Amino acid sequence: MARHRRWGLLALVLLLGALSLGLGIALRRPSGATRLPPLPPRALIVAYLKVGHGEASWVKTADGRFLVIGAGPVGSGAHIAETLRAAGAKQIDLLVLPYAYSEALGGALELVAQFPIKAALEVGGPLVNQRQRETRAALLQRKIPVQVARAGHAFDLGHGGRLDILFPHEPLVSRTPVAPNNAIVLRLTWGQTHFLWEGGLEEAGEQAFLGLGYELTADVLRVARFGNAGASTPELLREVQPRFVVISADDKDGELPAPATLERLTATGATLLRTDRSPSDLFFFSDGQTVEQAR
Repeated sequence: MARHRRWGLLALVLLLGALSLGLGIALRRPSGATRLPPLPPRALIVAYLKVGHGEASWVKTADGRFLVIGAGPVGSGAHIAETLRAAGAKQIDLLVLPYAYSEALGGALELVAQFPIKAALEVGGPLVNQRQRETRAALLQRKIPVQVARAGHAFDLGHGGRLDILFPHEPLVSRTPVAPNNAIVLRLTWGQTHFLWEGGLEEAGEQAFLGLGYELTADVLRVARFGNAGASTPELLREVQPRFVVISADDKDGELPAPATLERLTATGATLLRTDRSPSDLFFFSDGQTVEQAR
């Protein structure tokens, strides 16, 4: 009988130990820990993050480089960092700040604080708001090289991949370089597949951009500035011919995306995806031949 009691006591101790270990693991795991969908290990991964009205995407290349395109609105830096870590990021190879409004660089300070950053890309020009001043100061303090984006420059991503800067172009559309109509526009090529980010362009910026005559076809189009009424014109959509279009929007805003823009996007026949209608972040992967949405 005593032996049975000893074994029973030992089993209870082991059970409690296992439970406490499980609780310890649960306690160490951050609340709301980001879980990514199943993603191929050697593919190009592109994430469009659920940050409301904001510019926040990242790219993971097949050899593990990370590019962040937009730092989202204020308060979104923690979520961007969580998704990057979940994807295995130890550093950011290129941080792109598409234009100087808080919706595109609001989370930059958190990213600068949490990751080594090899280089940053911005539109240049004068410092026009406090968030931009703080971001520039943080980049300078960390000795992060800052490059000014202009059309015609490109970044080699390895394995035949490249990131082309298509805009802004001299002369600038607006006298203030940081205005959305001078936003950075990017086209990523991976094998036979392409991704296009239209930044913050509105009507004047988009017309100037189209006049440059670049090749614009893309499997995925990241729609300009929350689907505003002036962008994503029929001319642009004919050039891009997207299979997927992605809008970053806030479900609390009843005005954006603009109904006319949604109508134009729907008419393309592309799959329309909105972060405000999605329960989670949006992920795509490319093997160099085709682009698929990860689910």
